[in-house]
This record gives sequence, structure tokens and C-alpha cells, in this order.
Amino acid sequence: MTTAAFCGAVAAGSIAEKGAEAENQVAAGDPAAAIETLDAAIAEIWDAMPLTIRKAVPVDSATGYGVYAQRDNTLYKSGEKVLVYVEPIGFAYGRGPLGDRLISLGVDLAILDANGDKVFGKEDLMRLELPVRYRNREFYLTLNINLETPPPGKYTGRFLLKDNHSDKTAEFEIPFEVAG
Repeated sequence: MTTAAFCGAVAAGSIAEKGAEAENQVAAGDPAAAIETLDAAIAEIWDAMPLTIRKAVPVDSATGYGVYAQRDNTLYKSGEKVLVYVEPIGFAYGRGPLGDRLISLGVDLAILDANGDKVFGKEDLMRLELPVRYRNREFYLTLNINLETPPPGKYTGRFLLKDNHSDKTAEFEIPFEVAG
């Protein structure tokens, strides 16, 4: 069964039932219980879905989930850093030092030139581990590409995000240009 079919099967039954249960909870004056019920439904979808990149954009700065200054263009000077804001969803949770959960992701990077040829590659460029008490879903990370050596030209940063608690991966690309 494909992941899409599995997600569809999960959504068709228990998700709809949880939606109806949440409606009843709201009607009974218990919106907090309705939120908990819907949160459980979202968790079912989350666990069944592939690792997915909800958002990946070049930014000037990022200080929190959804708190970033998106870059106006993708033209960079030599020596400038490409900063990428990323919101992954569908990652798995392991056990962490808090005794609850741990988000753990790894990142590979390949830089491709305008012809699609790989001019740089680094596996395990970054590893991020974040202990959390809840099934945090509002999660982001920032990735840096250091542009100290590439000659002027158009490039693509190809990132592979790897979930260290499952076999889930997600790939995304960010085009950029180094000024001459």
C-alpha cells in the first residue's frame, strides 16, 4: 500500500469519526476536549504521512516558527551566506533526555551549477536534535550555504532532509545566484 493510500485509509475512517466527536464536544460546551480530539486526528495523519517540506524559502533572518524576513531576491555576493528557512512536517518522534520526545533530523547538501552538474556535496552537513515534551508540530530550522568559493553564476542548493527516527526523507531545492 502506498503512503498516499495509507493516509487516505486513515483519513476515511477514524479521522471523520474524530471530527464528529469534536463537533459533539463543542456543542456540549467543551471546546478544549474538541481540540484534544482533533489533535489526536492530526497525529494519526502526521504519523502516516511522508516527511514533507511545508515551506522552504531564502531569508535574511529567522528567529522562530513563522518569524522570518523573507529575502527579496536570490542574488548573493561572494562571501555572503544563503540562509534558508525550512518547515518540515510528518517527522517521527524518538525518546529524548526529557523522558518524552526527541525530534532528530539530518541534512545533506548538494550544490548544482546551471548545467545541473554537482559542484559541491556534503552528506550529514547538519544534525539537529530537539528534546520536546509534546508532539510539537510548529517546528522550523535554518540552513546556511557559505558562498566563499563558488565563481559567479547560477546555482541550485539541493537539500535532503533525513528523519533520524524513521526512514522518511524529503528533498527540496533553493535556486540562487552568485554575483560577478
